[in-house]
Order: sequence, then structure tokens, then C-alpha cells
Amino acid sequence: MTPFMLRVAEIVGTPEDQLPDRDQVAPMPETRISRRIATGTGADRQVAIRSLAEQLVSEANAILGPADDRLDLVDETLPHELAFRVTHRDRAARVSTTFEDGTAYGRLVGDGFDSEQPRELEGPDALPDLIVRLLVESGVTHHHVP
Repeated sequence: MTPFMLRVAEIVGTPEDQLPDRDQVAPMPETRISRRIATGTGADRQVAIRSLAEQLVSEANAILGPADDRLDLVDETLPHELAFRVTHRDRAARVSTTFEDGTAYGRLVGDGFDSEQPRELEGPDALPDLIVRLLVESGVTHHHVP
């Protein structure tokens, strides 16, 4: 198992009333204030984050039991934007990059990720925390993990 799978297995395999504080188990993902960057850099960054999201969603779903709600990864096709959503039960996080006037602009939107200023993930390393936070916030089912 990968370190991420072990992390998900520990959360799923621990009864909810025995889990440490939510922010300790599922810290908020590192974000930064969204800023305009070169189009190519923005596209590369979005593709890297999207690719890792697919891997992590697959790994987490492998840990969840057969009767559990699955994480879903949904791509959105828009004219000037690359975007995807990761969902679990009634919670979702949307990661996007918008392309306009020769620049790219990243954005993270979702349940529990509200901010006065637009924010984006710090980078791909923030994605595991985002997915774990989504699982914990949506009330992942706790059960024995073989």
C-alpha cells in the first residue's frame, strides 16, 4: 500500500469516536492566494494536479469497502477553463485553471474551502490533504480495513 492508502485506511479503520481532532487527521490543504501565471505554466500545473487526483481517488476507493460511497472524479469541459471536481457523498471540491488574455488563473472552490480572496492549491503536494479532508467532512463510513 502507498503512504496515502495507509492514511485513508487508518481513518476508515478507526471508529469515529476514537479519531483525534479533525484538523489533526485531515488538515486543511495548503493553499495560496490565486495569482496570474503564464498560460503554459498554468496548463502544466493543472494537468499535474489532475493526474495526481486520478491516482489518489483510485487509491482511496481501493481502501473503501464495497458498500461504501465512492469518491468520484468529474472533469468539466469549458471553453477557457480546465477543471475537475472530486466528490464524496454530498461534499465536493473543484480545482480549476482559467485561461484569459495570455495568462492562467488557478482556483479552489468547495465545501469548507471558502475564502474572501480566490485561492488555489499550493501545488500537487496539497492534494492528499484535500481528498482526506473531503472524506472526513463527508462522514466516511468507518469499518475494519483488511
